[in-house]
Amino acid sequence: MRRASLLLSLAWRNLWRHARRTMLTVLALGLGLGLLLLSLGLGDGGHEQMIVNGIKLGGGHVVIQAEGYQHSQSQDLLIPAHVVSAVDQTLGTDRALHSINPRLLASGLLSSAANASGVGIVGVQPHAEQIVSLIPQRMVAGSYLDGEQSSGLVVGDELAKKLKVRVGSKVVLMAQAVRPQTDSQNGGGGEIQSGLFRVVGIFHTGLRELDAYLVHLALPAAQAFLQADDQLSQIAVFLHQDSATVAAADALRTQFTPTEIEILTWRQALAELVRFVWLDDAFNYVMNGMILVMVSLGVLNTMLMSVLERRYELGVCAAVGLQPAQLLTLVMYESVLLILLSLTLGLILGLGGHWYFATYGLDMRVFTETDLPVAGTVFDPILYSSLSTARIVWAVGMVGALAVLMAAYPAWKAARTELPGALRTM
Repeated sequence: MRRASLLLSLAWRNLWRHARRTMLTVLALGLGLGLLLLSLGLGDGGHEQMIVNGIKLGGGHVVIQAEGYQHSQSQDLLIPAHVVSAVDQTLGTDRALHSINPRLLASGLLSSAANASGVGIVGVQPHAEQIVSLIPQRMVAGSYLDGEQSSGLVVGDELAKKLKVRVGSKVVLMAQAVRPQTDSQNGGGGEIQSGLFRVVGIFHTGLRELDAYLVHLALPAAQAFLQADDQLSQIAVFLHQDSATVAAADALRTQFTPTEIEILTWRQALAELVRFVWLDDAFNYVMNGMILVMVSLGVLNTMLMSVLERRYELGVCAAVGLQPAQLLTLVMYESVLLILLSLTLGLILGLGGHWYFATYGLDMRVFTETDLPVAGTVFDPILYSSLSTARIVWAVGMVGALAVLMAAYPAWKAARTELPGALRTM
């Protein structure tokens, strides 16, 4: 124990014999870890924002719909409205439950005095959508639907420009009445329905596919218009925490017959977004790995130069009885002390930067003033960092392990110091 303490003290002194070189190495490795933590935090934060926006624009954390709807998107695949009460009964006592949003989906044609355009009709419960949906939060003119019996509708800004309408304008909506699934299989056809509506609000999500296509109207009005009394296309279940998604989906699957209803988590419903996040993470890992290898080479250079410059000194140590294992331990102590200093600096820089960007965000509006559409969702122009404890431990562990690995060769070189040759290098 005393000998280890002596070697540790000697290793600390050796580090500061070349203070400038030591500080430059500490700064390089510390900056590498700090930048890695910032990259992980901003990357995870961006992914979380995209996922949250995707959930708000899509079917929630868990989506319930008729079997086969995810694949076919047929408006004739409906589920009875009483399923809502069954969902509420199953999850009503779950603290993770935030909102249950029934919806009726169909396609149609929206016409104004100036133009016409194909649209996606979404019948919603306005008060439920205002709690969780992104669209009520992105109104740029007028207001969102304020009552379930309202005869108004809201449209995207791109659609409003195409139709040359504004808040208060009258429009004609045409669509084919939905058919029960049995009638659809027998070849029955729904009649074409038309109705006069008034634009009460205009929204902008930043996703052109939605802004130029989506139309929201109150669920009772949509059911009456499409002749789908007590019928729904899907039920979107929103939760307070994403971690409760799988448990909620499993609880619902035990309640319903799989052949009648399909229950999907957002990862299954938003497969394109999941693939994008995975691919982006993989690319970031490769780039960060390359940077860390380059930075760790600095540790190898510093320790190798230290060993080569001190060849005579190591030879003297060996001559007075220091064993090769002790020489190896001495150099490894120097490396570990150098790495610990670097990791401390890296944590200070990385966590400090994370705190700033988590509080104030990284404002990218200098590059774009609008939300960026990505993988069926939108990317906010102000990016907030999100860094978990597991990410911090992983980053510190990876940098430390890689640096120790790089220091192993100089330590091995020191342990193989040969007395005759080393003593002649004075």
